[in-house]
Amino acid sequence: MLSSLGAETVRVRTTDDLATVDRLILPGGESTTMLRFLKLYDLIPAIQEFAKTQPLWGICAGAILAAREVLTPSQESLNLINISAHRNFYGSQLESFTTPLTVLGLTNPISAQFIRAPLLNALPPSEHFSSAEVLARLDQQPVFFAQGKTWACSFHVELGDDSSLHELFLKL
Repeated sequence: MLSSLGAETVRVRTTDDLATVDRLILPGGESTTMLRFLKLYDLIPAIQEFAKTQPLWGICAGAILAAREVLTPSQESLNLINISAHRNFYGSQLESFTTPLTVLGLTNPISAQFIRAPLLNALPPSEHFSSAEVLARLDQQPVFFAQGKTWACSFHVELGDDSSLHELFLKL
């Protein structure tokens, strides 16, 4: 999606790769597996430092990794955004669904795909964290948060044709 918008993309696998980018997407997938690789390649401290000044977007499993707190089951996270993530809240792979979603800052609804999606909830402000802003809701439940230049969403948008969220991310 980013390449189709003219952005140069890099698969970040090492701290050297991370040093070459000006924004980062933590994609969907399996968060526990992703966490193992982040630890194996010692990327956690580098990503935490990166996110202090650069845009970072956690999509589905990436949102779980970015969250301050992970539930069901509990797991370590990158502690980047003041939310909790409750894994697989919206059901199994077989219960995946697509729905139109209104997002703050966009004129038209987007098509959001929920695939083993986490429930995201704001956590109270703390000494190290301000409140995360809700950018989209599904049936009154927050599904997209922003805190500074860090985004976290329960859903996938890269599977469709709508690039409007990616365009916004490239402008951060």
